[in-house]
Amino acid sequence: MLKILLTCLLFSSLLHAKTPPLEDMIAQMIMIGFDGTKEGDKWVDQIAKDIKREKIGGVFLMDKNIQSPTQLKKLNEYLKSGAPKGLPLIVAVEHEGGEKSNFEAKKGFSEIPSAYELFKSKDISETEQLYQKLSQDLAKSGINVNFAPVLDLQPKSDVFESAKLQRSYSSYEEIVTTYAMLFINALHAEGVMPVVKYFPTAGANLWNNFSSEEDVTKTWRFEQLKPYYDLIAFGKMDAVLMSHVMHKEIDPKNPTLFSKLVIQGLLRDKMHFEGVVFADNLRTNSIASSVDFKQRVIRSIDAGADILVFTNYFADNASMPFTINKIITDAIKNGELKEERIALSYERIVNFKQKLSKRGSHVN
Repeated sequence: MLKILLTCLLFSSLLHAKTPPLEDMIAQMIMIGFDGTKEGDKWVDQIAKDIKREKIGGVFLMDKNIQSPTQLKKLNEYLKSGAPKGLPLIVAVEHEGGEKSNFEAKKGFSEIPSAYELFKSKDISETEQLYQKLSQDLAKSGINVNFAPVLDLQPKSDVFESAKLQRSYSSYEEIVTTYAMLFINALHAEGVMPVVKYFPTAGANLWNNFSSEEDVTKTWRFEQLKPYYDLIAFGKMDAVLMSHVMHKEIDPKNPTLFSKLVIQGLLRDKMHFEGVVFADNLRTNSIASSVDFKQRVIRSIDAGADILVFTNYFADNASMPFTINKIITDAIKNGELKEERIALSYERIVNFKQKLSKRGSHVN
């Protein structure tokens, strides 16, 4: 009995000894976008300093950062070199294919049709080959996380023009699951981690670029959850990106991004998802203007978000890493958040990054 007690005490002490300072745990929850394309650019070097000082856990690259595969690889190698050992830098993009992709053929990347066009005009074998090219483009450029594929079902209505349907495969959940699996397998094969989206659905935000508040209560179909259930069951879902919609049958008061009933109650407790929950677009009009930026950060974390993605380096005349860390630290001091909640996210992020390392080393 004494031996068991001593073992438990030893394990507990080791566990607490490995718990990093609060500031370091919060830093891993922050992903930042920035200007610049190469070492020597002002904001690229600033981001590199933040990475070395362990102020952020990842970066999000956009069109303004991407010129060519060679340029992108050099940029990412420079940024990754400063990440702490054992916690590789998340280097994320959003590449679904389609006409508006940041990875254009004229920049030297493979031309990939949209989700809708793939299902409409390509068979399984052709789709596999195209997703393999996309994944190889990302891996060769130093990208290790891709915010894709979209698991939203298309509306079952003829009134929607094809332009609004491009980012989703079909209105049938079996088709969405099949094509999403092709995409995920291709990414995994190249050491890139997919972040499926938008849970539980983006509604009209899928085509209006998160420009309005959306209520999907009346248009919601339970079938929308089926691709998520399937991917979780198959062990293919390591991370998910939240939507901002209202679904009053699940939570009558909060949009999904701020809802414990959706993230904890539905996604984690009922669907048994154990991976990382991402949240982005915290400054867009898809969230009520009555909710200020500080509360958007606090409420999303309190609901269960693990990593917050910001596309700009500055917020309210201060750097985003400093601003977010202060918001969260102050929220813990005044009781709006608990440090245990941050530690739980940190644990999930560490597990996610360990998978990044394993998949990356396997490919290399």
